[in-house]
Amino acid sequence: MATDLTAAAAPSEAPGWVPLGNGTAATRSGPASPSVGRVVLRFVLANLIAVVLLIAGGLWASVGAAEDEALADARRTTDLLAAVLVQPLVSDGLTRGDPAAVVAVDAALRGRLADTAVLRLKVWTADGRVVYSDEARLIGRTHPLDETGRQTLRDGVTRAAVSDLARPENRFERSAGRLLEVYGQIDGPRGQPLLLETYSAYDEVTERRFEVWAEFAPISLVVLLTLVAVQLPLARRMVTQLRATQQERELLQARALDVSTEERRLIAGSLHDGIVQDVSASALLVARAADDLRATGAGRRERQAAEVLGQAAGALRESVGSLRSLLVEIHPPTLERAGLPGALADLAARLRPRGIEVRLGVPEDLETEPATAALLLGTVQEALRNVGKHARARCVDVTVQQRTGRLVLEVTDDGIGFDADPVVRRPRAGHLGLRLLADRATAAGATLAVRTAPGAGTSLRLEVPTP
Repeated sequence: MATDLTAAAAPSEAPGWVPLGNGTAATRSGPASPSVGRVVLRFVLANLIAVVLLIAGGLWASVGAAEDEALADARRTTDLLAAVLVQPLVSDGLTRGDPAAVVAVDAALRGRLADTAVLRLKVWTADGRVVYSDEARLIGRTHPLDETGRQTLRDGVTRAAVSDLARPENRFERSAGRLLEVYGQIDGPRGQPLLLETYSAYDEVTERRFEVWAEFAPISLVVLLTLVAVQLPLARRMVTQLRATQQERELLQARALDVSTEERRLIAGSLHDGIVQDVSASALLVARAADDLRATGAGRRERQAAEVLGQAAGALRESVGSLRSLLVEIHPPTLERAGLPGALADLAARLRPRGIEVRLGVPEDLETEPATAALLLGTVQEALRNVGKHARARCVDVTVQQRTGRLVLEVTDDGIGFDADPVVRRPRAGHLGLRLLADRATAAGATLAVRTAPGAGTSLRLEVPTP
């Protein structure tokens, strides 16, 4: 058998057999071609997922933008309070802790603070002493300023952040929940910097987030859904055109195969009715001339001529046999006329002149589908060709058996065999051999396997599922 083969990724069911092609597994595992509706549905789902992701990304971006805007609003409010309300009320008495000054400031601020979103207000000195707060228990207490407060006193830039309610100076605000803390700078009566700290509810940031998202989401949703709606007919049209192109390609392939088969039949018919008949007639004429010369009992020269004519007649008969074998290879006419057994007998006759005995074990009443018969015949043809070229065999057995759910073909020779594993892993470049058979079997939904070893001959098995 030939040693040029390609393994398929299918396990062998019997020990010793090396799988070459498993079309049954490929058929089972191959995905069905999706319908146009399914393709469009997948397209819609993919676009909807993209819409959801884009809206989620927009929400995330709007949350950041809303928070930045809410912080900016809080900073502006604190700056306004510092300039309009707090700064004019700061005096030496307040910074010294004079109770009368504190009461006066409290009386001036408390009513006005009630009209703002500020929940707590504190005025600090640079050393961390609270000179005023609307929470009287904080006035006069000293706490270390955090880094944000110290930075604001240094550069005068108003800053906002989420309040750290774990700090001791914030213990009276813990019941209010999450708060937004803003630091601003005001000038003391002697020009010294004082720190103004305000607290407001963080819910304003959350509300601002929703407002920004509510403005952004409908516009984005409408734009994205419009885009999907515009793409839907385009996608359906594209899929329909692809389907039509695929069907047209399959139809052209089928027509090309039919044309090829018809051309092979015409060529075979022309050779059979033309040159084969002429060579056959010439062989008969030359053989008859040789017999006539021998029958006359003429001299030595005539006998020599008769011998040469006899050799020529034998060569012509061998040429006729070769031509008939070629006709079987091009287009086996007996496959249509006499069925698979007759076509296999024609193939077997090609090896007998080489001294190779071919024994056929094929039921005479075997009936198969035309495609199955062509697959079996092509497999036997390639196998016998490989036997003649490589196997150095003296005998070949070709058997076809009808089993439950499958048709089994085996071609076994007593030749030299080979080591299948290295050949399967590294097929020789430039050779087709069993690789073509494996591809053809896989395409037909059949399985192909080989069993061989050096000096132990070779067996080739083809299993074709049957209804």
